[in-house]
Amino acid sequence: MNLKVKVLSLAVATVLAGCAGAPQKDEAVLSTAVPAESLVSPVAEQAAPLVEATVADVVEESASAPADSQAEVSSPAVEAPAPAPIASTTAPQSKPQPVTPSSPNTFIVGSYPKTGDHPAFGRGTDVGFVVNGKEGADVVVTRGEAYKFEVDTGVQHDFYLTTNPAGWGVGAYTNSVEGQFIYKGTVDFKPDAETPDLLYYQCRNHKYMGGKIYVLDKGESLAQLKQTLEAADAGAAASKPRAPARTVSESSVKQKLGYAKMVLSSGSAKRVEASGNAEAIATLKQARDMITGAQSTLDGGSPADAMDQVDEGLRLVTAASRMITTESEMAGVNHKAQHEELLNSLSTYEKSYARNMERIKKAKQQPKKTLDEAEYNRLVGEGKDLGGKGDYVKANKALEQAQALITSVLTDMLHAQTVVYDKNFESPKEEYEYELARLESYEELVPLAIDQKQPKQRTLDLVDGFVEKAAKIKGEGLEIAAKGDYKMAIMAMQAATSNIQRALRMMGVN
Repeated sequence: MNLKVKVLSLAVATVLAGCAGAPQKDEAVLSTAVPAESLVSPVAEQAAPLVEATVADVVEESASAPADSQAEVSSPAVEAPAPAPIASTTAPQSKPQPVTPSSPNTFIVGSYPKTGDHPAFGRGTDVGFVVNGKEGADVVVTRGEAYKFEVDTGVQHDFYLTTNPAGWGVGAYTNSVEGQFIYKGTVDFKPDAETPDLLYYQCRNHKYMGGKIYVLDKGESLAQLKQTLEAADAGAAASKPRAPARTVSESSVKQKLGYAKMVLSSGSAKRVEASGNAEAIATLKQARDMITGAQSTLDGGSPADAMDQVDEGLRLVTAASRMITTESEMAGVNHKAQHEELLNSLSTYEKSYARNMERIKKAKQQPKKTLDEAEYNRLVGEGKDLGGKGDYVKANKALEQAQALITSVLTDMLHAQTVVYDKNFESPKEEYEYELARLESYEELVPLAIDQKQPKQRTLDLVDGFVEKAAKIKGEGLEIAAKGDYKMAIMAMQAATSNIQRALRMMGVN
């Protein structure tokens, strides 16, 4: 498909994804069964996961960014069970049944609820890929030979080869691969001298569904390759040159660092510091040190290591917050601390509202909804007065009403903002700046939503995934804009915004 046509199609899909009212669950449906409740908004439901990955792919193509260069998958010599169709993603009562492919160089790929046999059981989505009936099977291939993946994984699970162990649309490997990013059909793969020793087969829309692909040289055994990979992982010299580990761009690390710093300055972090819980405070300090160290590592020219440090720092922040959340639930809520957090959050919302009103005015648009400033100011004033008298319970109720009022207006305002290039913008650059500012307005809401909604760990993991994906696309968009291609950069910012919107919806911010 012509790239411009593809981009236009993606723009439409992005709009549909942003309009979807309910977030998709990070749970997959098998190839023959789609729950009725998943059909409430079929167009948006199907468009949302596809646009995120595909727009990122288009952005990567336009920026001439090379694919990441290492990953894992599985072997032709696997046992064979074919997935039996089932109607839900709950734990199966039986395991998938074996099937025998027509050729040793053919792999039959389906999807099935994970059991303990899957190498990624307990990670990512609850459904996994099966190869010849074996869950997450290792695939072993030899350079120079042709292979086929016969795919029938269900409409939500686009199959692809990647250098990233988690998948989810990241690190697509395209050299000598034809037909991937499908849920039903044939993918052809002929590894060559440039193919990394280790790839992965994964789902574009969900994490950790697949497994490893080991790529052998002619005459090399799987045991020899594994030994070489283990030696390389241990820092020993490899017996032959190996493809480098995953490629992480400096811009993506900077975006993730920005998010991490927002979390460290959020109400959750402040609550930990004021808790008196020595273990939680020490854990938070470890998180700060880890994230500070990530900046130093990035400055030293090691973006992949820096990204690992940022991820670990964010995990530690969450762990510290959970330590004091449990105690506060047992001992009762600290209403004074909650009062201070609400006031801080309202201040941030007010600034965001003011900025967005200014942007709408500049774009010569009409806001879909405006804040009832008289009612808002009345509620905030009442909350402050009651707080000054020490009646924090009633004070917080008033502030929560004010918060609901302004966040409702702000999210409606952001969702309603549309781009009409011919009428409202003098140049593509101005339109790009508008989209970038709109994205950053959404980004500001994420740490505030985490503070106020206190989502469960599984939800936090999903939120972090959407934010990380948005940061990656945003980083690519910034690089493209720096080259002067503002129209492509606009598409990237819209796709990144769609991911942030989905993160917010995961936490109930609609």
